[in-house]
Amino acid sequence: MYVELGKIVGVWGVKGWVKLHSYTRQRSDIAQYKTWFLSRHKNGPKQDSGAKQVTVLQCREQAKGIVAQLQSVDDRDQAVAMSGFGIWVKQSDLPELPEGEFYWQQLIGLVVSNKETQIGTVQSILETGANDVLVCKQSVSIEGRADEKPVDVLIPYTDDVVLEIDVAAGTMTVDWDPEYLLD
Repeated sequence: MYVELGKIVGVWGVKGWVKLHSYTRQRSDIAQYKTWFLSRHKNGPKQDSGAKQVTVLQCREQAKGIVAQLQSVDDRDQAVAMSGFGIWVKQSDLPELPEGEFYWQQLIGLVVSNKETQIGTVQSILETGANDVLVCKQSVSIEGRADEKPVDVLIPYTDDVVLEIDVAAGTMTVDWDPEYLLD
């Protein structure tokens, strides 16, 4: 299994360096990984026969961004051809987290319930500054709504709201009423 850590967004200089956007909490943390798997497929290299494994020779902060030199990429034209590729690493290469902490990709897909009902499935997570916010696709329509279409339910990812996470079972229990923001 792979985890996307960033994306190549352009070139830097004429010697084959690439500019990238890092998704890691500290943007420079992407430099810790010396082997990247590049893929244009949104689900990563496993499903993409065009994925490339590359060795990172150098990776550093440059002004307000990150730049990297990749093995066998020696000129600007080669670097241009890599623009748009996602940067993936093996999940097994990620550092182990302390008990009770999770990587975002571990939370995506969990079924979220409160004490009374199933709310939905975690689709994505927003970083807001104060705290992260879970974006859950509502699994059942809310009674009394005229359109009865599933909606996104936003749930703060805080200790007083998120009560339990069981990654192995694929579930999360929260203290949150999905109708709170829909009235």
